[in-house]
This record gives sequence, C-alpha cells and structure tokens, in this order.
Amino acid sequence: MADASENDQREEGRVDRRSLLKYGSSGAVAAGLAGCQSPQNPYPGSDLRADSNEEAESDSSSSELEGPLSGETVRLGILAPLDLPLGRSMRDGARLAAQQLRNEGGIEGADIEVVVGDTKAEPGEAASEHKRLVNQENCDITMGIFLGSALVQTLPSIAALETIHITTASADPRPGRVVSKTNTFTSKTGEEEYERFKYHFRAGPINLFDLADAMLEFVENKKDDLGWERIAVLTENPQEFTPYHERLVASLDEIVDVPIVQRVGGVADWSPFYNEIEDEDCDVALVGLALIGTSAVNQWANQRRDFEFGGIHVPSQSYSFWGSTDGNTQYVFTMNAMTPQTSNTDLTQPFVEAYNEEFDRVPIYSGAITYDAVNIVQQSISRAVENEGIEGEIPGPETLIPIMEEGTFGGSTILDEFQFTPPDAKYAHEPQWTSIEETGVPVFQQWQFDPEVTDEYGTMHSFYPEENKTADYSVPEWVGGDG
Repeated sequence: MADASENDQREEGRVDRRSLLKYGSSGAVAAGLAGCQSPQNPYPGSDLRADSNEEAESDSSSSELEGPLSGETVRLGILAPLDLPLGRSMRDGARLAAQQLRNEGGIEGADIEVVVGDTKAEPGEAASEHKRLVNQENCDITMGIFLGSALVQTLPSIAALETIHITTASADPRPGRVVSKTNTFTSKTGEEEYERFKYHFRAGPINLFDLADAMLEFVENKKDDLGWERIAVLTENPQEFTPYHERLVASLDEIVDVPIVQRVGGVADWSPFYNEIEDEDCDVALVGLALIGTSAVNQWANQRRDFEFGGIHVPSQSYSFWGSTDGNTQYVFTMNAMTPQTSNTDLTQPFVEAYNEEFDRVPIYSGAITYDAVNIVQQSISRAVENEGIEGEIPGPETLIPIMEEGTFGGSTILDEFQFTPPDAKYAHEPQWTSIEETGVPVFQQWQFDPEVTDEYGTMHSFYPEENKTADYSVPEWVGGDG
C-alpha cells in the first residue's frame, strides 16, 4: 500500500504531488476501505466463459452487428491486480457486461472488447499499464485501479493522454478534488485543473469521507438496537486510512462513548489491545482493517473476546474469507457496497447469478461496480449517437464527458439511478451520494452460518439498511457471558 517515491519521474502534464499530499492530511489514501481486498446477469444464460487470456474473445463478428457504429469496436481497458480476488472480479465484471451487450447487438452496432492490464497492486505498474492500454492497445476508455496511491500516480497519464478513465476500486477523494472547478489547493485555478483532469470519473465506491459519514449514520441509527454504548476504534495506521479515521473520530464521541482510539499496524499479538477493550467495558471494536485484518479476526474468535467486532473489515468483503479463517469470521460485520445476498436493485441478483454461472464464483463489489461502469459507457455512447447524430466512429471524450456529467444512468447493480457529481462540486465526477437512508447503500453485512442458504459455508447476510436486509444481526454466544 505504500506510495511511490516523490522522486519518481512523471510525464508532462503531471499532477503537483506535494499539493496532493497536503490535501486531507493523507499520504496515500486507500483504494476503498469499503473496498480493498486481501489476496485470497440481467440476461441469464449468456455464453461468456472465463479464460486465462487477458483479452476477452468475441463470440460474434463485429460485421454481424448492426447500427450507426457498425464495423467499429469500443475497446475497454481494465486496470486490475490479477493476483487479488478484487482485481479478478473487476476483470470478469467487465467481461460479463461486454458479452451481454454484444449479445444484444453491441453498442449502437459497435463491438466491445475488453483488454486487461495487470497492475499487480503497484502504483508504478498501474501508471505504466494505463499508458500501454491507451498507447499500444488503443483503448477508448479505461476502468479500474486499486489503491489510492496507484490512482494518484496514474492521474498524470490520464490527463496527458486525454482518455476517459472510470475508477471502480478506489475511494481516494483526491482525484475528485483535483477535477473540481472549485479546487484551490494546487497552484493552478480550478478551471485550469478541471480542463487537465476532467477525464477522471469514479463509478464507486463512495469516497473515504462519505464512507466515514456512512459509518457515523450507521452507528447513530443502530446503537440502541444493538445495545452499543461504548465503542473502541481500531484503525490500521497506513496514511491511506487517515481521512476516514479522522472524519470518523471527530464526530463519533458525539454519538457514543469512545474510550479507546488507536491507530494500529504490524500487530502479531492482539491481546494487549483486546485486554484494554475489555477493561474499558467496550461493547464493540469498530475497526478499519485491511492488511492485518485476518490475524485480528482469528485471535478475537479463538480467544472468545467479550465484545463485538466489525466496521470496515476489508478481508471480510471477500467470499473466500470464511474458508481462509476456517469459519472464525462468523459474527464479523463490515460495510460493503453489495453482497451475494442483497437486492440493491432489480438487477443485483440477476447479475450475481449470471456471474456465478459464468465464472463459478460470486462477485466482489469491485466486479459489480465495473459491470455498472461498462453499462454507463454504453448509455453514454448511445446518447451521443442519438443526440449528436454521430455515426461511423466512436465518440471521443469531448463529446462523452458532458453526457456523463449531466446524465442519469440506470441498469445498475448498486443504485437504481446513478449520477456523477457536477464539475463545480467539491469532489467532482464522484458518485452522487447523500446518506444510507436516502440511497440504501452502503450495506452492512455480517458473516453468519445459515444452513437454509448453505450448510457447508458461511453466508454474507446484510442486516442494515432495512431495504437491503437479508437477516437480523447476531451477537456471538460468548459475548456477555462467561467467555
């Protein structure tokens, strides 16, 4: 998760790195506390199959597709760390969307191809692969990117190559601030920075400040139901978590007692932290953990600690986590964008079923967001064709950017209607999000053993908000007892 050195070479049109680092008191803001992962169909029956090649193969010749863009191909570049479940889910979500669109006649008759750049979860590799996808693979639009540091390091390339990029796995708020016409923290005017960086959009997840606000809303609305009066905050200490942590702790003590606030890192033995939490009679450890989240869960469960455990727990967002902890993740809760059980929209479960059918596994939230991003591209291009009379060529960014800024998009697995924030918003080209109450996301899932779903594995049930609820919250049997 470390950023690249400040001495790293940049291409012309580079972003002012020192200005970015001052923003939000963060060094390298994370790729989605509701969104990073540890290593580990609206149209059911499509014939897409996962393969080992980086580029998806088309099942139908583009010459068979009819429409104003017949004979053209929309090339989508997916920037993803393929050694992580999160990255593979991005790749496969894009492939599923592309195949479904192709089966429906393409994008106004244009074929769709997906080309993958393996970022290896390294900032430098993400920037390098972005250049390759645009310059050598001739991609019209890129998507993806995991890690805030990788996104920031890729911004100069996005700006210089003047190619639309849609982020689908980073919650770093800095790009949205740079794009904004109200930007005041770099040396150039907001209008100038907007013109340079307007090519960046984020389809999800919501940014780190919004994630903190969502957590505060959750605690305020559920604390009485769950019996939480005293909360311990444990947040992993890389600077990538800093904006979330600072926003959370600034207001949490107005809602509940917060006797413990800790930034943690490199922990092998959690006993000292857990002893203090029990000594302070805390009801729950509200965590923000990614890299060290697995050991924290295993020790909490094996020691049968007398407090509940969850918050934003990155490993728990992956379906494989139950198996990797041998079931110790039971009762752990975490924020997420969607789960295999939820029905955020009418398309969520059809998407999960189609994805599972095609790839023999369930999607991670990054796959759903990337799938939605492909459909945003399709709708934007279709509107350009219909409204601008474009035919015979794929519309470029100068045509598509105003459409993306002004449009409302359906066909989403996360939100019924999706809009980007406008250029003059404080954080521009971000998902429009107000609150859990108004949008129904993010959801809060808890790992439970539910034999009605499966008697061989855990289930990622959602217990909040009500419209996305699939089960009641469950307290570990050892909490509040004799251990």
